Amino acid sequence: MMPLSNPLQWCLLVGATLLFTALFMVAGLPGATLLGPMAAAILLGVRGASIELPKRFSWLAQALTGGVVARSMDVTILHDVALHWFPMLMALSTMLAGAVLVGWLLERSGRFPGGTALWGTMPGAAPAMIAMAGDFGGDPRFVAVMQYLRVIVVVVLASLVCHFLLGGVPVPIAVPGTVPAPSASVASTLALVAVALAGGWAGTVTRLPAGPLLGPILLGGTLNMTGLVVLDSPSWLIAVAFTIIGWTTGLRFRRELLRDLVASVPLMLLSTFGLVAMSLGSAWLLVTLTGKDALTAYLATSPGGLDSVTVVALGSAADVPFILTLQTLRLFGTILMSVLLVRFLRRR
Repeated sequence: MMPLSNPLQWCLLVGATLLFTALFMVAGLPGATLLGPMAAAILLGVRGASIELPKRFSWLAQALTGGVVARSMDVTILHDVALHWFPMLMALSTMLAGAVLVGWLLERSGRFPGGTALWGTMPGAAPAMIAMAGDFGGDPRFVAVMQYLRVIVVVVLASLVCHFLLGGVPVPIAVPGTVPAPSASVASTLALVAVALAGGWAGTVTRLPAGPLLGPILLGGTLNMTGLVVLDSPSWLIAVAFTIIGWTTGLRFRRELLRDLVASVPLMLLSTFGLVAMSLGSAWLLVTLTGKDALTAYLATSPGGLDSVTVVALGSAADVPFILTLQTLRLFGTILMSVLLVRFLRRR
């Protein structure tokens, strides 16, 4: 255990966050404001840190991220679905089929409790997968590590892909037309915060999958597409939301959990890279059938969490609305596939 008081641990976390974020920004990695906090939190978590963020902070961060994403949504998202519905359907089917295949192969290895591997390899909706695993005989600890280990690997790989596809040119956190500029007006900032809170509340009470994130996206996106409100926010507010997401994910990796599961980590990593490899096939399909650039196609099919992939996309030159559309469709597809898996397991 880390023999330090909680205030000192928080100071170390903040200091390490600033250091890692600065290093990643100097290196020109998109998503530095997510990767920096995540790296710092993992470092402290495995060293036995006792600190954790209250759940309401994670909720707020997801809601604000949803509001920021809604800022980038316009009528082109409907145009993408209408124009590219078949390639999107093909890519979505490929991603979900690949996840089930990888999960089945892990089940066959005999290294995981029954049903655990399938829940762990489903792309996205990690809290729902963890809960379902616990209800149907799986080991939620394994599922949690598989889900969040994949998120971290996918975020790092996605950031590196952005870096190299963009020719090593540093990319600022704000991308014109997606993330608002620091000069956001007070009224537009308040509008975004209001939409984030209202949408997050609505998404939570209606039990929408990833409700705190998708609620503001749906509400803010609708308002933004109709032109009823102007959503904007200063970059520091976005950085705060991304920092909370990074800390929340990284602090889950405690030493005692990793020690119990260390023998299974190689297989978990292998499954993660297998899912990433399959996502490359889906990305190639999108590039071929839609003409989208390789970066957009890769991020749209990347098997990470919706919020983390969105963070990386917001810090790149990719087509954020298109990525958001396919990632959201995949999230709902994952939930639907999980319901089918539940029914199948009940019959066994």
